Amino acid sequence: MALVFASMSVLAGAALVGLSLWLRVRSKECLSWPSVIGRITESRVDDEHIDMTKPVLRYHYDVGGRAYVGFRAFFSGYGVSREAMDELLRPYVPGKLVRVYYNPKRPASAVLDNTGRSDWLYWFLFGIGFLLLAGYLALR
Repeated sequence: MALVFASMSVLAGAALVGLSLWLRVRSKECLSWPSVIGRITESRVDDEHIDMTKPVLRYHYDVGGRAYVGFRAFFSGYGVSREAMDELLRPYVPGKLVRVYYNPKRPASAVLDNTGRSDWLYWFLFGIGFLLLAGYLALR
């Protein structure tokens, strides 16, 4: 049984470390991304199912004559409380014009705040914790 939990911990730890490194790279890359003006089309907290409450953010922008829809404010988490989600969405009211920073290699990848602090280190440490737990379980 310990071997099963160790295996699951390795998978979870590797996934979280991978996610953290992706977040770190993207949050640094987007500092140099070009920008265009876009428009907020949807901004609300989806709390239809209280156990799945999440912020919903959509914005439209054009790059090179092609239309895109973005959903990411920045490369970081947003908190789990209703207040944290409301705070995230507060500046993004529907109809508002916003600056959209997009990946020049993949314009469908975009953020509204390219200076937002990334929480990559949190996920990295959480992943390392799972890997340490896997090592402990495997050596028991």
